[in-house]
Amino acid sequence: AAQKKLRATLEDWIPKILAAQHPDGYLQTAFTLRDMAPASGVPAAGRGPWTARWSPAARGNHEGYVAGYFIESAINHHVMTEGKDLRLYNAAKKLADCWADSIGPAPRQEWFDGHQEMEQALVRFGRFVNEVERKPAQAAGPGDRYIALAKFLLDCRNGGTEYDQSHLPVQQQYEAVGHAVRAVYTYSGMADVAVETHDVDYQSAVKSLWHNVVHRKYYLTGGVGSGETSEGFGPDYSLRNNGYCEACSSCGEIFFQWKLHLAYHDARYADLYEQTLYNALYGSMDLAGKNFYYDNPLDANVQRYPWHNCPCCVGNIARTMLMLPTWTYSRGGDGVYVNLFVGGRVNLGEVAGTEVEMVQATRYPWDGKVRLTVNPEVAKRFAVRIRVPRRDVSTLYRATPNGDGITRVAVNGARVKPAESHGYVEITRLWKAGDTIDLVLPMPVQRVHASDRIVAGINRPSPTRDKVALRVGPLVYNIEQVDQDIDGVLPSSAPLVAEWRGDLLNGVTVIKGAFAIGAPMLAVPNVARYNRNPPAAPPPPPAPAPAPGTAAPPAQRPAPPPPSSIVWIREKQ
Repeated sequence: AAQKKLRATLEDWIPKILAAQHPDGYLQTAFTLRDMAPASGVPAAGRGPWTARWSPAARGNHEGYVAGYFIESAINHHVMTEGKDLRLYNAAKKLADCWADSIGPAPRQEWFDGHQEMEQALVRFGRFVNEVERKPAQAAGPGDRYIALAKFLLDCRNGGTEYDQSHLPVQQQYEAVGHAVRAVYTYSGMADVAVETHDVDYQSAVKSLWHNVVHRKYYLTGGVGSGETSEGFGPDYSLRNNGYCEACSSCGEIFFQWKLHLAYHDARYADLYEQTLYNALYGSMDLAGKNFYYDNPLDANVQRYPWHNCPCCVGNIARTMLMLPTWTYSRGGDGVYVNLFVGGRVNLGEVAGTEVEMVQATRYPWDGKVRLTVNPEVAKRFAVRIRVPRRDVSTLYRATPNGDGITRVAVNGARVKPAESHGYVEITRLWKAGDTIDLVLPMPVQRVHASDRIVAGINRPSPTRDKVALRVGPLVYNIEQVDQDIDGVLPSSAPLVAEWRGDLLNGVTVIKGAFAIGAPMLAVPNVARYNRNPPAAPPPPPAPAPAPGTAAPPAQRPAPPPPSSIVWIREKQ
């Protein structure tokens, strides 16, 4: 029924969208309808009339951002219809060609968008077009021009502001600054370009930016963007517990880590995007899947939104979740990478000359048992590389006891001890349909402590000193006012026990312990936080944040209620 409804919706909207496309391929309804300029002629919200394509005065109008999302939707539609419906694919090619014909080295024009997305969309589209259309003997692919345009758009970023990462050439950017979503989309696109072009300056900048984000500006939940600037990054180590952590920045962070995994096939990138996926992203949705958090502070105190007047997160959360098979597996030249432990059946396409299906059966993250079934269409020799979980990639956090590694690996019931490389155990053999790999992952209750360098802002005390967070596997835990006094103190020696509760929050593993005064402590997964009788309605949604200098700052929200669900718990040594 859901698929039928989706197809009916597509049939309703595709003709409407295509009708808005200009003959030369340009597509941006806000420009076409001129709704940025009121009939009175008075600029709306401080913005001037939008009278020209790719105008520096209109960078804040999301021209490339919207175009990029359309292009990515066309890829997904092509995959969904198995290439039988080319309407959106052809429209996306016309749109990308329009951009490539107009933007580039002289006599074409230079330009960059105020909100990045087009760059990573163009690289993804270029790769996809090459996969679909490139002929076997063809050296250059028809999609190469889109990849070249992505690099050109990034190379044009200079002479602007930190807010949209145009303050320096991207090859000279080494600190994550400005609007967090724009930033991680930039870094994701840069990682794509670094892979495609082998540009050493891009590679150096991407690695430096990754290091800055992960080791200086990264929340335990995998969220990014403390919000001290407009929806953006603050100074190094400034990670207040009521920080912003926009849901879209979590999506972008997953894209960024995923691109680095593709570039280097190192498990630490998958470790990080698992952390973001299970906490910052999944936790943005309520258990019914109908309401969401726009921002995701570690101290929660309000309900989720049913809608938002800046609806970027609505579609972004859904599309990132729907890409779970992409995050779970990847292919290398001679094998398969298993990056996440998720029950399901996925056809990976061709590996070592044959189609390969992977099947997982597991209750992870509720326990650590995983069974993988390898189903090649024809028996073939190739490598299956399985991520060895490492829970503390960021040096900002350290946990005890150790929860890293794989306790047991067995192939067809026989225990093996495969070698580990770049964070993956590798099993290379002749695989035939029905071969199994059984894993046991350690899942202790962990106490997590934060670096003393973390502060709640410039000249503000640490929000995590003398506090502890709890974790099992990838799941960070919260204590909630509905269960106990969240100002309670947890002794450092207090025993902690994980227990399955099928009657709570649709079924979760909880952590049980006792506060210093003897009162019981109950912690629930951050992903399920604030789902029981929330007392406070969400605040009015903020107006979309404009680029600096284009509008007056939005009115301040009223002071929020005190937190009633927290990650960091007071601890007594």
